[in-house]
Amino acid sequence: MNAVKELLWHLIEQMSDTEARQLLEFAQHLQHRRDDSLTLKRLAPDPAFKVPGNGVRAFRIVEPIQGKGIPASKLLVDDRR
Repeated sequence: MNAVKELLWHLIEQMSDTEARQLLEFAQHLQHRRDDSLTLKRLAPDPAFKVPGNGVRAFRIVEPIQGKGIPASKLLVDDRR
């Protein structure tokens, strides 16, 4: 094991369960970002796709809204029955 991973291992051993869970979520987030980046790199040469440049977000982040009434998915399922 290299020095960085060994140091990280020792730090994790000293963390509380809550802190370790947060670190795990962050590591999974980094892994997901890296996977997205590899996917975009594979799609970039294909003329069918327009891949944004580095650091540019394809979509702006928006907060989801809470609708009122019966969800459309439930209405659709009920209608199909």
